[in-house]
Amino acid sequence: MKKTIILLLGVFLISSCNNLSSSTNNRVHSIDKWYVGGTLHKSNISEWKTSTDKNKLATCGDFIAKVVNKNTSLDVIKRKAENLKTCIDEATVSGLENNKKVSEIASLCAVVLNY
Repeated sequence: MKKTIILLLGVFLISSCNNLSSSTNNRVHSIDKWYVGGTLHKSNISEWKTSTDKNKLATCGDFIAKVVNKNTSLDVIKRKAENLKTCIDEATVSGLENNKKVSEIASLCAVVLNY
């Protein structure tokens, strides 16, 4: 049963998140401290759903900063963090259990987004 749920989640994530990076590639972002205040690293889905967009984005920025080259610009990290946040948001409305860890969903999204 658990393998089936993971497989279904993977299919959902691939279909819903696969084109996210192309939709924001041309946006230019200013540096605005968007990366400060992320507290959702060890949270579950129910906490993610009730959190602010700023907290979600800052947390995703932290996740992305762990997987990109240390010389990656903040603009690139922000764009990837926005895509990751959108993917997690979309995955959490698909009926996942509220006690699932955000970090697990973020990992799946990162794979789907080729991060």
